[in-house]
Amino acid sequence: MKTLDEYIDDKNIVFYLCRIRAKIAKSRNKDHLIHLISSDSFYNYHKKPISANEKEICSLFPSRKKWKKLGEKNRYKKGKKLNSLEKNVRSLQITIKWYRVNEPEAEFLKRLDSFVLSIQESIADSNYCISKPETYPKKKDKVEREQTICRPISIFNLRDRIIICLVNKYFTDLFDGFFFKNSMAFRAVKKVDGTSKSITHHDAIKAILEYKDENKEKNLWVSECDMKKFYDTVNHSVIKLFFKRFIKQIKTTNSELYNQDAERIFYSYLNCYSFNKSVYPLNRDQEYFSKFNIKNGVFEWVEKDLLEYHYKKLNNAKIGVPQGGALSGLIANIVLHYSDTIISKRQDTNILYLRYCDDMIIMHPSKKICEEATNDYKTSLLKLKLVPHDFKAVDTYDKAFWSNKSKKPYKWGDHDKLEIPWIGFVGYEINFNGDIRIRRSSIKKEMSKQFEVIDLAWNAIKGDKKRAADKYIEESIIHRLIGMSVGRVSMWNYTNGINDLCWINGFSELYPNPTVAIQLKKLDRNRNKYFKQFKRKLKETKMNESDQVNAKSNRQIIYIGKPFSYYYQAYEKPKQLDSKAKLTS
Repeated sequence: MKTLDEYIDDKNIVFYLCRIRAKIAKSRNKDHLIHLISSDSFYNYHKKPISANEKEICSLFPSRKKWKKLGEKNRYKKGKKLNSLEKNVRSLQITIKWYRVNEPEAEFLKRLDSFVLSIQESIADSNYCISKPETYPKKKDKVEREQTICRPISIFNLRDRIIICLVNKYFTDLFDGFFFKNSMAFRAVKKVDGTSKSITHHDAIKAILEYKDENKEKNLWVSECDMKKFYDTVNHSVIKLFFKRFIKQIKTTNSELYNQDAERIFYSYLNCYSFNKSVYPLNRDQEYFSKFNIKNGVFEWVEKDLLEYHYKKLNNAKIGVPQGGALSGLIANIVLHYSDTIISKRQDTNILYLRYCDDMIIMHPSKKICEEATNDYKTSLLKLKLVPHDFKAVDTYDKAFWSNKSKKPYKWGDHDKLEIPWIGFVGYEINFNGDIRIRRSSIKKEMSKQFEVIDLAWNAIKGDKKRAADKYIEESIIHRLIGMSVGRVSMWNYTNGINDLCWINGFSELYPNPTVAIQLKKLDRNRNKYFKQFKRKLKETKMNESDQVNAKSNRQIIYIGKPFSYYYQAYEKPKQLDSKAKLTS
């Protein structure tokens, strides 16, 4: 573990700035693809106003054209190929290093060094406070009574964002040893056999499969819990109570690592925001939602539940933490560690308890013990002034099973015996026989994203009298669809290329089985259907070659078959790699 000063040195601050700049470059790539296929000025991102945050971060680096290219050696780290975001970060680091040696008087370096110093001075300044973030309404798929349900995303100014990230990293590493291993989200990265390793949702699936294998001769009872609007309902006084307990432990066990400035910034983070005062009143202002082209927007809340269970009045209470702020994930672990402790006190080696942020699952061979543990967990949440979804009894396996957020203990077993064959956790669904598939809601979201890519492209070119050539447009769109689904895959590397920063990378624990094969083929069919519809509409709106922009003759016909499919990349390729590994072992 390190002191705060080691976290806020020049190198770390510049690294976080590089990551933010690299993410901007990645997001602009999508805008760039749309801009290239359309002459409509509305889709020319060069002419669009950029936010003050983006303008500031870009001023700390040279223009994109001046970034240094990576050689083959710099595309790898410890033998592993870097993903696209990591490549951009590495490129920026090499660029800064080059300028420091060859052009130390470059203006961007002066701005960068000044900004880094201001970060360090702000952290040490006892009067410095985190500013109130801007709230951005992000539309959810859910629609009720002709209202557009939104999630409040908090956007901090650049300085605050960097400071929050640094302090979050400091506290995450500092507190991680106190958390239980069954807390699977927002954990510190640790070195295991010389390799960086952190607990992820994939480890939760491995734990369930291992537990199932250890108890294959036993009946298993399962309960699940999800909370209503955790980030929007967590109480500041409760947060401070448990945060102080962790600080007290640090002062006792590692007093040399304690830092008063970090503690002050943590409290400042809490004080800058509360859902009931910063966000909920915006529901009365439809002009606010109109600024984001959202009709009848609304931020959902659980005011009635809070008044029923925990509060007489909500006016004076400070409730909710920013969604989008790095410290909010740590706060979830700090508060819910109390619930983790309640379950661990049972000291039952036969119980499996896993929590990913505010989602929880409990398993046990005994229905009675599973019920007792579930009741203990529910009681602990109420003591924390949180609101779990109502625990509902599960008698049959039907559509209602998946709509219930929190479930009383049910028997996980054979469907033919009228037992529940599937359980769901962290985006996966696991059958009692060991098969794994993707959660249906995740499939629907991915199909919606496929449509969004096609719809955005079509809106950019319909009625455009100076658009790109048809083949150019088709290639641009299919590359976007392939990139977001299976990564940067080409004909020359589709058998061994990495699937970085893409949809299937979130489901690396999939095991080949008939059910998941059907799901992946469904995604392929849906993607192909949308693309064919797009090509058909494109042909129906023919234009003269003289009016084409970015037109190239003899453009190669695109092949989008098996190598670029969800099915091959997530189903067949893992089987092939597994077979090769067995042959070489």
